[in-house]
Amino acid sequence: MKKLKSIYSFLLASSCFILMLTSCQDKNTPTPPVNNKAPLCSIVTPANNAIFTTTDSIPIAVAASDTDGTIAKVELYIDNTIYGSPKTAAPYLFTLAAGTLTAGNHTIRATATDNKGATKSATIKITLNYVPTVYVAGSENNGHASIAKYWKNGTVVSLSDGTYSAAANSIFVQGNDIYTTGYELSGNLQLAKYWKNTTAVTLGTGASVANSIVVNGSNVYVGGKEIVSGFDVPRYWSNGSGTTINVNDPIVAHTVLGDGSCTGLYLKDNAVYAVGSYRNSQGRFSPWKTINGNIPANTVPNNDKHCFANGIFVNGSDEYIAGTQNNPTTALAMATIWKNGAATMLTDGTVSVGVAIAVFVVGSDVYVAGYEQEDYFHGGATFAKYWKNGVAVKLATVSSAATGIAVYGTDVYVSGWEHNGTNNVAKYWKNGVSVNLTNGTYPASANGIIVK
Repeated sequence: MKKLKSIYSFLLASSCFILMLTSCQDKNTPTPPVNNKAPLCSIVTPANNAIFTTTDSIPIAVAASDTDGTIAKVELYIDNTIYGSPKTAAPYLFTLAAGTLTAGNHTIRATATDNKGATKSATIKITLNYVPTVYVAGSENNGHASIAKYWKNGTVVSLSDGTYSAAANSIFVQGNDIYTTGYELSGNLQLAKYWKNTTAVTLGTGASVANSIVVNGSNVYVGGKEIVSGFDVPRYWSNGSGTTINVNDPIVAHTVLGDGSCTGLYLKDNAVYAVGSYRNSQGRFSPWKTINGNIPANTVPNNDKHCFANGIFVNGSDEYIAGTQNNPTTALAMATIWKNGAATMLTDGTVSVGVAIAVFVVGSDVYVAGYEQEDYFHGGATFAKYWKNGVAVKLATVSSAATGIAVYGTDVYVSGWEHNGTNNVAKYWKNGVSVNLTNGTYPASANGIIVK
């Protein structure tokens, strides 16, 4: 009997222990849902490996559903970083605003979560190509006076108020700062100026004009001219301080103060290259160049002809100067490019007048912008052109001119103007297709271009 009682007591205690364990599990351990299926998730648009630009707004549509419950939320991740707020109800639509992503490859992942906590993700890749910014300097008349302006991707910024005439002839971009240079009248006196963004700095003290500008850090360099004793004297301003450019005249074998102008600057490896023209001792204009403002400047070959240097580009150890020289028989100007002092004529000067204004070099390709009056002897119109390795591309079929050139990738950008039958319209051409900057109501011109 005692043995049976002992066995009964053991069984009773074991049962109580099991009940206690069961009770603890019921209180502390949630029972997972039985047979909960993960939701369905897919990215409807864009397609995998789609290509966009950095200026595109990108819509993203996600499809999500759950066969045995509901969708609690859909989240979007860009390169493993959550983007925006989760969507809790269909349609599951997101938009990547223009400028959100940098150029390059990116991963887009959408994750759907159901009402029971199960998740499902879908992933695609996209590529964004960089769209460069186009900066153009120029001017537009307001019916009273010419206003200095620049355009950033076609959006205009006025640099002068229109009280007196002004113009922007050149443009340079450093970081977020936009530098332009040209002139503005003060009463009847024309003064060289440059603008940092929209803040003006006056350079000349006498009648003057600025033609070109480059910036290196906090140093601002400007080239132009100023009238001294009745002569247009080449001037080089460094941080507002002007220096007269004297020239080594090989004809008389000494330094002379030449009547002329500084027309082009180029910055490379902290060195500032400047070019321009002066009236030599024989009365002919000759081109010159200088580096870092070293005075005197040295002449470019062809001093036996009328020559003008208008623009410069430095590529490696090679120096390219765009300008003109006269045909010795007809005396007509020929668009010319000098590479390290060796001249190549772009026009022949037999029946036309050609002018090279600006040069841009990419690898072994040499691009030159300017214009040509194709039928000079019959008073024909001038036509905007650019030359690639000496081969001409005609940009317009009406009176026009090209004033600047820039190459970005495989795209060629040329600034200038075109006559609409009433006024000159400021514009630029991209790969020969024109983009108007003004509407032609008043005369206008685009005088320089940079693409970054």
